[in-house]
Amino acid sequence: MKRTVKKTLELGVIAFCSIALLSCSAEAPVRTAKYAVQGLHAAVLSDDGSAALIGSIQHGGSYWVNAINERRFNWNHAPNEYTTLLGVDIDPSGQFAATGGGRSLVLWDTTTGKSDGFWTTPGDIQSLKLTQNGDFALVGLNDQTARYFDIKQGGIRQTLRTSSTVRAVDVTSDGLLGITGDDLSKVILWDMQTGEKKYEWPLDNAIASVALSADGKYAFGAAQLGNAKIWSTRTGQELTKIDTGALKYRNVTISQAAFSQDDRSILLGEVTGRVSLVQVSTGTVQKEWDVVQENARLTGSSVLALAHGSDNRYYAIGSNGFLNILE
Repeated sequence: MKRTVKKTLELGVIAFCSIALLSCSAEAPVRTAKYAVQGLHAAVLSDDGSAALIGSIQHGGSYWVNAINERRFNWNHAPNEYTTLLGVDIDPSGQFAATGGGRSLVLWDTTTGKSDGFWTTPGDIQSLKLTQNGDFALVGLNDQTARYFDIKQGGIRQTLRTSSTVRAVDVTSDGLLGITGDDLSKVILWDMQTGEKKYEWPLDNAIASVALSADGKYAFGAAQLGNAKIWSTRTGQELTKIDTGALKYRNVTISQAAFSQDDRSILLGEVTGRVSLVQVSTGTVQKEWDVVQENARLTGSSVLALAHGSDNRYYAIGSNGFLNILE
């Protein structure tokens, strides 16, 4: 599917910009649903927001259909136990999902709920992302690498060495580009066919979140309590700088990001529970919401997952276990 991008961005000639995520009045969700009682370690939404996969503190992994708030499957890595999952993803087709906990990585069929593969990783899993149809998984580990797994057939295609724990990863659906964020404050863009670095972008603290646009033209990275930027993956040029500290006592950590399918906007979720819809070309905040805070417990209500739905509808999952529908 082709995506359209403003010509000014395409040519990389837009001026650098620094636009504040203003702490203006934010809207509330139009609907919420509780998916976990005690909170979540991890969560992800399908690209269209129709499904969710969570790693609950209390009952491990589960796959949900959001239209009816139905728990379809319970997914854990061993019988009679609840696996602590720190990495979860649903592939762009929505047909496969993956769960990662400790040093175990499992691929699941979202139609049957059955496991399609179980693998052991060389380090503890921190984050993961699937390519189209769940063919490959880019997995961030605590052994100073990200590994590119053939998650259906087995084996490691690429080992990406970063010299630090990899906290955040993303990969394009075609598997051509990957991005990592590590504890040495580096956002690195990788050629997944060769395993070579294309660009390395330093920020001012350990990296909290990264994202690639669906067509692979733009990259996003944010530091913990630090700065956040959007770059061109073709030129490596910084396109947009987002000021996460203006009008606030200190910088806010952006915990999650998701580009729209047409690359015009990006959803940004904060550890404070704020969700912002931001214009990619200018950094202008178009709309803001606060996710539901009710029963926010051990893990608070940091935004763990985001998705662009249809008809100006958006989805967010907070670490307190609530699905939020935003309009």
